This record gives sequence, C-alpha cells and structure tokens, in this order.
Amino acid sequence: MTGAPLRAVLAGVRHVLLDFDGPVCNVFSSFPASAVADQLLRLYQERAGARFALPLANPGDPLEIVRQVGIAGDPLAGVLYEALTDAEVRAVATAQLTPDALNVVDACRRTGRTVSAVSNNSGAAVSAFLARHGSAEPFATIVGRPHDAKLMKPHPFPLLHAVAELAAQPSETVMVGDSVTDVEAANRAGVRSVGFANKPGKREALERAGAGAVADSMGEVADAIRMTSPGLD
Repeated sequence: MTGAPLRAVLAGVRHVLLDFDGPVCNVFSSFPASAVADQLLRLYQERAGARFALPLANPGDPLEIVRQVGIAGDPLAGVLYEALTDAEVRAVATAQLTPDALNVVDACRRTGRTVSAVSNNSGAAVSAFLARHGSAEPFATIVGRPHDAKLMKPHPFPLLHAVAELAAQPSETVMVGDSVTDVEAANRAGVRSVGFANKPGKREALERAGAGAVADSMGEVADAIRMTSPGLD
C-alpha cells in the first residue's frame, strides 16, 4: 500500500529536502530533549528572575520553548536560542543515525537528484552531525533554524529558502519529515510531502495533516527514490 503512493509523490521530483531530527538522526537519543528543556527553563528563570510563564503544549520540547519566547519577542529569546544551539551541537556528537538515512542520500545521488537538510534544529548541529559521519558533501544546502522564531516550520520560509538556494521550483521538490509541522510547511510552500512515521500514531497524524504519502522507514523512501525518475515519465 505504501509503495505506490510513495512512487507517485516522488516521480518527477528533482530535489529532496530532509528534516533532520527523525529522518536523518535522533538528535537527543543520548541527551534527552526533556533535560535540555529543563536547562532552558532554568536559564530563563535565572536571567529573568521569574518563572517561564508562556504557555507550552509540551514543556519537554526545547524547540517549543525557543519558539514561544521568540514569537513573544521576549528579551531573552536570543539567549535561549544560543543555549539550545550549544545543546544541540553537544547532542549530535553522540546522536544515533536513522537507519537507511544514508541510503536515501545515496539513492538521490544515483538518480540525479539533489538532497538537502531543512530543519528547525540549528544549522550548526546539522553540519556537525553530517561532518561526523562523512556525509556532508552530498548535501546541496543546509537550512537550519531561523533566528526569527516566527519563521520556523510550519512556516514555509525554511522550505522556500531551500528551494531558492537550489534555483528550483516547489513543484519539483519534496519534503520528507516526521512531524506535522513538516507536512504543513510543505503544503504552504507548494512542495510535495512524504511523512516518516517513525513512532506509533504518527501515520494517522501525518495523513490528517495532508502528507502526500507516508513511509514507515527511510528504507522505503530510498527504494521509492531508486524506482522513480526525476524527469517527466
């Protein structure tokens, strides 16, 4: 069931954009995200002299904390942004590579497609991880977390920035991501989307968000890329 929809989405795609945390690696696999979130909240309280009072749907998500302070225009937004970047760079030193992620990169190369990273994680962390695995060279561009939190995915800005860097068209580009925000950003940018259901319950959420197709593994994505052409069939 998955193969045909995946191939349909990928047929004619020339440029593959990969979210980082999920499709490429598990950023906080040995450095829990909840611990980083706690550090950010403590840092905020130390600097502000008051507890973090902005609403958080998930207090254990450091990206949400940085997003909320940025959207609110809090004076400490930049401090938390840099603290999260430092934590991410430390975390990717031991982060686990997602199975078959590099097979997707190889499949893109073999079929004449570009591959890029578009992430709400910092560009510094993405670059550090790819360099650690000797896989930075195949990536055409890396678009990391924008300094303006309002432009983080699900805003289409990061994807449109990547498309511009590639001198591409949105219609010939696909975003592969494991979160609803990836799918929403793709839909808003006019980019095709493939959801990566790497946890229970994600398939349904990604389908509801409007993903063009959903894969249960990056190996499925790699196989579908190999079986399709980047040109018009």
